[in-house]
Amino acid sequence: MFGGGSSNTGSLRISLPKYKERIDSANDVRTKIRKHFNEFPGVAFNFSSGGGMMIGSGSPVDIIVRTQDLVKGKAIANRIKDLLAERIDEVTEPRIDLQDGLPQAELHIDRERLYALGLNTFTVGNEIKAAVDGVTATRYKAGNADYNVVLILAEADRSKLPDLDKIFVNSPVTNQRVPISNFASFDRGTGPISISRENQSRVIHVTAGVVPGTKINEVEEKVRALITAEIPAEDDVIIEFSGDYAEMMKYINRFILIMLVAVMLVFGIMASLFESFRDPFIILFTIPLSFVGVVAIYFLTGDTFNILTAVGMLVLVGIIVNNGIVLVDYTNMLRKRGYSLENACIEAAGNRLRPILMTTFTTILGLLPMAFFPGEGSQLVAPIGKTTLGGMAFGTLMTLFLMPAIYVLVNRRSEERARKAQERRDRIAAGMSRKQVKGQNPKPAKTAKYTGAGAKSVTKLDPIEGAGI
Repeated sequence: MFGGGSSNTGSLRISLPKYKERIDSANDVRTKIRKHFNEFPGVAFNFSSGGGMMIGSGSPVDIIVRTQDLVKGKAIANRIKDLLAERIDEVTEPRIDLQDGLPQAELHIDRERLYALGLNTFTVGNEIKAAVDGVTATRYKAGNADYNVVLILAEADRSKLPDLDKIFVNSPVTNQRVPISNFASFDRGTGPISISRENQSRVIHVTAGVVPGTKINEVEEKVRALITAEIPAEDDVIIEFSGDYAEMMKYINRFILIMLVAVMLVFGIMASLFESFRDPFIILFTIPLSFVGVVAIYFLTGDTFNILTAVGMLVLVGIIVNNGIVLVDYTNMLRKRGYSLENACIEAAGNRLRPILMTTFTTILGLLPMAFFPGEGSQLVAPIGKTTLGGMAFGTLMTLFLMPAIYVLVNRRSEERARKAQERRDRIAAGMSRKQVKGQNPKPAKTAKYTGAGAKSVTKLDPIEGAGI
């Protein structure tokens, strides 16, 4: 047991056996114990994890109340806690982190009367401190030891709240000793054990857990709607939402930036190897399509997205492009050998079907235990395995069937331009003009005779496109 001001707290640690020997999981133990909470009135219970790798703040629901008025802040925090317990069934053990501590006396000073007497709060504060806590007046030396001489009220006068009429302050205006009760009064109350500050403002956290298997985004929407409807907005109170959902969104935003950088690096490497910007674009087109497989496998298994899903997507970006590189590189090689565009795509997809399926199946079979076999710590690695497995399975289908079609669409115009250029070169080589190709009569050739020594007969032809005389 630990003393904590006006309340006492205790903790109970439950250690579970090894995974293979467990009858109930940690969530099952929580559910069984939670049924007995109502048997102990006046006691607040909550669960906490006993170590291990934690992602997020550790509280699925975390509502932050920011205000300088702790009394008002605590009242709002208690109201939010009651609303969570009464209105939202998916929320468990709501609690606030601000607790009442030791009793305290709050001194209220009439500043107008204080200033009229020529006093200030600093002087009054020092006088009260000297009367209650004492003040060192001098030092007394006896032999080799020094002792502080402390002036302080008697034990009987400071064991309880001192009478304000017995504490005096010298006034420079009246040159008299003025009792503090002339310009001050006090109220009895209790102060918090500790005051939390974040970003230079006082905060109160209202935290809670959720029922196992509940989607955290749905709980977050219900909590936001409930607080917006039931808690009126005030100028000096700011309510913010944190917890696992906010942490997950923050990490996802970071992973999106990391994923964009990864895609750019992969694109740069492929562009340098293919010496083209068109072929890497065709390969990267399978990345967003592979995400369809990720959504599908999470839908079939009923799991929810988390931060580890983003890690799996980052791994998927690096390996999903391998099959596309093999297919596009072989298609380019066939086109250089003289295959037409369509025939090269069909031939490449047929010849590379076996190696692509082999590499994909070996990867998927290697990820099956990681994704679906339960075990110690499987909750941390299963999302990565499921994400990579689902993306690889669907991405392979897109590589075999959709990528050849995309390759044809992207390269059809360049193929058409190359064909026209070849026809133009063939016409030039055959000495045929554009009009001759269209079936029109050409102009007769003109013969020019030159006289003189060594003169020869030269025939002058009409100029045609791309040819000289």
